Order: sequence, then C-alpha cells, then structure tokens
Amino acid sequence: MDAGGTVTRALVTTLTGTRLGQAWAGGANPNTHGAGAAGRELASAVGAALDRAGPHAREDVAAGVIGLAGVSALRDGEVRERMVEELLLGGAPVDLLGFVGDDEVAFASGTPEPDGTVIIAGTGAIAGRIEDRRRSRSADGMGWLIGDEGSAFWIGHQAARETARQLSRGTELSPLARSVAKQVIPGRRPVEGREHQPEEHARDFARTLTGGPPIALAALAPLVSEAYGLGDPAAQVIVDAAAGHLAHSVHQVRSPGERRPVVLAGGVLLGSVPMREALTRRLALGAVGAPLSMAGCTAGAAAWLAALRAGAPADDVDLHAAFTLPERGDRSDAA
Repeated sequence: MDAGGTVTRALVTTLTGTRLGQAWAGGANPNTHGAGAAGRELASAVGAALDRAGPHAREDVAAGVIGLAGVSALRDGEVRERMVEELLLGGAPVDLLGFVGDDEVAFASGTPEPDGTVIIAGTGAIAGRIEDRRRSRSADGMGWLIGDEGSAFWIGHQAARETARQLSRGTELSPLARSVAKQVIPGRRPVEGREHQPEEHARDFARTLTGGPPIALAALAPLVSEAYGLGDPAAQVIVDAAAGHLAHSVHQVRSPGERRPVVLAGGVLLGSVPMREALTRRLALGAVGAPLSMAGCTAGAAAWLAALRAGAPADDVDLHAAFTLPERGDRSDAA
C-alpha cells in the first residue's frame, strides 16, 4: 500500500509482480486526518484490493507492506492501536502487514539499490537518507503548519498569498492570480462604488480559503506550473523557491561527494515539469555524478518490499522492474 496525504492505493500482486487487484481510497496520513479516519481509509483500500484479487486472496497473503505518510505517528501506542483496530474491522490480514515510511517505498520504486536518498514533494515534503532500505535520517516532513517546504501545500499557500496581494491592489491580475481566484471564488467580482475597496475583495478570497481545510491549498499547486509556462514572474519565483527548499532538504541528509542514487518522488515532482527541472538543476550543483531517477509505481514498490520479506531475491533487477514499472493510469500521492 502507498498511503499518502491525499490518496491511498492498495495493490495485490503475486510474488513475481503480476497484478491481481488494486483499489484506491482517501488520504491516510494519521497526522493530517487522525488515526481513526486514516485507519478506515487503509482498511477500505486493502479490503477492496483483496476482493478484486480473487476469492482466496485473503488466505493466500504471504506478506504486506504499508508505506505510510506520517508513519512516525505510530510511535504513539494509541494511534497505532486505533489504526490496527480499523484494519482488523475491515478484515485486513494485520499480522502479515508491516508499516514503513512512504519515503522508503518511494525510494524503492525508483531503484533496486538498498542505499541512497529520496526526495518526496507531494501534499507534504520530506527528504530521507535510505540505508539498507530503511530511513536512517530525514529532513523536513514537519507537516503543513511549520514545514513541508516545497510541497504542494507550500506552493499552493504561496500562490494564495500572491493572489491576495494582487486582489488588494485592485489592478489587473497576473495569469497565476487570475487562475487561483477563479478556482477559489469563481464568478465573484469586486463590488463597484467608492465605498468599496479592493481589499474587501481580497478579504472575501481569504475568508473562503480560511473556511476550508488548510491542506486544501495543495490543490492550487498545479496552477503555479501552468502560470510558469505562461511566463508569470510570480510563478517563476515560487517554483524556484520551492526547488531551493527541496534541494536544501536533500543536501541535509547526504554526505559531501556522495554518489549514491537520488530518487525524485511525489505528485509535485512527477506532475510538474517546471518543478522537476528546477530541482534537477539545483541538485546537479551539489550532487555531481549521483544518478537521479524518477519514482516508479510506489504501490508496486511496497509490494516488492513485501515480496522481499517473503523470500524474493533482492538482487533481481528484472523482478524489481516487474513490480515498479508504472502502467497507464497509475496514480500515486507519496507524501
């Protein structure tokens, strides 16, 4: 399972990587959604995937891995107990499931190597140093309130702030601000008349955003990439700043001159060419010679890690590819 902040995907495969059943559910980060809601999403996804895998799938499970955004929350015994309880209620084979970080799964989706670095920019953002396929060190991943710099939330937040500034000025909006305002307050226009000021239009925009969940700002991130392509200076500043934050997180977990692979993962990096190119340029300055690769199918990587637990050979690169090669329609949140 690949359980991120926005989407959870469960995948059932054979030990050779043949896909038997898959299903999607909502985000399952316990830090963002709470243990109960996160556990129910996990149970929903894994239950549906097992049902689609065949009538005997549950008794035939050999091993399972859940790559969980916010996995550190499981150090709290009550959080772990609540999530396991929801999985049990959903009929999941809990005794055979192991929780790992979504960064460990994301790294495994991009390389069969056991050691290296992964940078995830999805709903949240985290860089992880991976040793023997487990996270040994991390940077950021602090959540939307005080961290996750360079994530979809961070980018969307910057876009919203820029839009509010432009609305307050009452001048013509840039492509970025125009698209953000259209998405947040569609159809609303400044009220005419001398007694009405542009700031009130900006406050209407701000009140609408404040009335929703903060994490919803992540939905504005794609608009920044679109505006970047139109040459919007504000969008270019946001993209460059986001790439700088992500690169800084990578450098925090790597040693000088290190040549181990770096895997780029998460919806922001997989879905935005401007973000991917900006980060690649910055990483090239401090990670000369280190191979860069894009994450593959993260749910498949979780299944590959589960297969390793069941005895599959770790050095079979073709087997790794069978699990992690993305298929048309693959979706991943990863953080």
